[in-house]
Amino acid sequence: MTAMRPSWYRIAAALAATAALAGTAVAVTLATGRPASRGHTTVSTPSPPEPAVAPARHGSTPLRLVAGTRPVNGLYLGYPHSPTGAVSAAVEFATELGSTLDPDRAATIARLVADPSDGNAPLAAAQGVASTRHHLGLPAAGPLPPGTAVSLVPAMFQLRDVTASRVTVLLLFDYTALVPHDISGHLGAVAAGMHWTTAGWKLLGPGGPDVSGLIATPGTAAAVAKGWKAMTNGL
Repeated sequence: MTAMRPSWYRIAAALAATAALAGTAVAVTLATGRPASRGHTTVSTPSPPEPAVAPARHGSTPLRLVAGTRPVNGLYLGYPHSPTGAVSAAVEFATELGSTLDPDRAATIARLVADPSDGNAPLAAAQGVASTRHHLGLPAAGPLPPGTAVSLVPAMFQLRDVTASRVTVLLLFDYTALVPHDISGHLGAVAAGMHWTTAGWKLLGPGGPDVSGLIATPGTAAAVAKGWKAMTNGL
């Protein structure tokens, strides 16, 4: 399997059964495979699972995510202008972009969440999902076999370079792909550049920090040692 560090919307493009996150301003690391030829992602072999630890043991209270106030086409927008709002938006955007195998759906999400400066986002999102379908051995277009699905679930977060209008949100996530006769699950890390605009939080174009070496099993002492913080869905 291969992993890559392309623009957020092309992350899915070479991650056969590994990660289908389509978005912007992202550096991604997956816990399987080898580095791809372009972009900014490196890959490590997963370590044996470690025992989970309670956040309180490490002096941190889980961040309570907030809900978007404006539903649009199955996506929630309208997050508050705050670090918590940025994290909550990043979680929503990453989950939706990483949990679809429909190129048209990916393009629609990209139109809603991409920063105005990233006009190529919808096309890149659609191309990324189409490529993922290919690498998963699925039809390039049209209906998928029954039971086929991908799911990206952010589990922990970090913040970088926080200013009044910009912040980089790192997300540690679980990724699962279900295809005919196969189920695969992997861990990954993503760095999403978030920009506050008059329309709320948006995903910036390609760029972002290297997230190599940050993958760890969510909820473990190893994850906390690498700077990951717990979060909880407050809905």
